[in-house]
Amino acid sequence: MKIKARFIGCACLFISYALLSGCNPNKTLKLPELMTLSVTEVTQTTAKSGGQIISNEGGMILAKGICWDVTSNPTIDNFKTNDGTGDDSYESILMNLEADKTYYLKAYAKNEQGTSYGNELSFTTSSSDNKGQIIADHRIIKDFEKIPSVYIAEVKKMMVWFPGESHSYAYRDGMELLEALYPTFDCNVQWGFQSYTSTRLRVTGWPTEGIGEQYWYTWKAYDPGSLPPASTTFKTYIKENYDANKPISLMGFAWCYDMVHINGPTATADPTLGVHWYGASVGGPDGNRPWGIDAADNAQTGNRVNLATYLAATEDYISYCASNGYPTKIVFTTHPVDAYTGEGGYQVYLKNEAIRNYVDLDATRILFDYADILCYNDESETPNTTTWNGHTYPIITSTNGSPITTGHISNAGAIRLAKAQWWLLARIAGWDGK
Repeated sequence: MKIKARFIGCACLFISYALLSGCNPNKTLKLPELMTLSVTEVTQTTAKSGGQIISNEGGMILAKGICWDVTSNPTIDNFKTNDGTGDDSYESILMNLEADKTYYLKAYAKNEQGTSYGNELSFTTSSSDNKGQIIADHRIIKDFEKIPSVYIAEVKKMMVWFPGESHSYAYRDGMELLEALYPTFDCNVQWGFQSYTSTRLRVTGWPTEGIGEQYWYTWKAYDPGSLPPASTTFKTYIKENYDANKPISLMGFAWCYDMVHINGPTATADPTLGVHWYGASVGGPDGNRPWGIDAADNAQTGNRVNLATYLAATEDYISYCASNGYPTKIVFTTHPVDAYTGEGGYQVYLKNEAIRNYVDLDATRILFDYADILCYNDESETPNTTTWNGHTYPIITSTNGSPITTGHISNAGAIRLAKAQWWLLARIAGWDGK
């Protein structure tokens, strides 16, 4: 009798606990209900969407993201992102899209009961007919060996210059590493002036080391009598080379630590993008401070220097060369992606995306997408990614990042940069890329 009473007592306790805890052993698990978020920031190759979990009665969300395809009703068996777990809303970046093509997408979420999908949306990527715009990114690496011999010969008449600090070494050392693998692509790497030759591509650096971002885009910061304004310094170098019959064919800024290092984060987050700005405006009018994308961010950073300053300075160099008849092509470049993860890495991604979007607005602008090139491996068409606060963004691959040998990246990464440089120079020489 005591045993029976004890059993009944335990049963009552279990039932009471179940009622209090909301546990119902007979409750039917349900698939998640979710909504696909609007598609934004559509380019030729990328787009942004996401999902919102409306209800979930099937245990923990085990996986979520966006799936897409070129036909209606996509599933996770097609292309998809993986944006973590949990019931919170999420943002997804769709990559490796094709230009001028319609895609269909749905948000998806998986719980213990299975996988369900949100409403279907569609979008069309930007057109590829942007007048032959030259963009050197991961997509062109495979075309490096397609460069016709006639254009290899034309490139060997050129001189290329990517001034910068430590990361700039990867641009130059990569060219020598590539030559060791492919002797046809021979070059001469040295600091300062180089005599004209038609037999070897000339790759140069600034006559002295340590040319950082203050020499490129914060040139308005210098007072008279101090260092010469960087715009004057760079323009003089272009002119001197041209006058000496040693014209620079290609010039672009080799970013170093500028977007994330030294300063950050700001005390106030960007009200739209939700990120605290990082970076250093060395020599800027307001000191070494973080900086954002445009003037709207100046209130958060306390800094009048922003990404628009870099874009304006680059346009100034382009105008200078065009107005003086110099053959020098000025290219826009993206920032390194090594060692930058978390919020700092994400705001670097936002700044790089702003550069890409700016270049996309004008078919005459040229982009060397340093960041994108290093987020892929030779054998992969899928970028290496990480996540911060629900935002998925690309970062450098392990093979491109280590072992570190030059410019904070590996030999493999430097060689990829070199292949992209040769491709870019061949396009400038007149090759159609086909």
